Amino acid sequence: MEKVDFTYKRGGRTKTVTSTQAKVLARAGLGTYQTRDMGHQPTITKPMQAETKAEVQLEPEDDGLEGLQKDELHALAKERGLTLHHMLGAEKVRAALREAAAQ
Repeated sequence: MEKVDFTYKRGGRTKTVTSTQAKVLARAGLGTYQTRDMGHQPTITKPMQAETKAEVQLEPEDDGLEGLQKDELHALAKERGLTLHHMLGAEKVRAALREAAAQ
């Protein structure tokens, strides 16, 4: 059995108990416990980097797809030779058309 330190809410007294006892006491709302693997871990941070102009994503050019409805988009995809599922929504069809145009 693994031993843990249980800290009671009232009084702040610390007692060494088994992990199962600590779980029961914590669920009853009598305090908290901490196992060795839950202990303090050093925080790993990444340094911040400034965005360059190449990383900034530009607004997509107006390709005329925003004003079209789902049925119109499916018809346009069929004209361009794209095979799409008939139940795809308008946003997914727009994305597929834009991806095909980019290639």
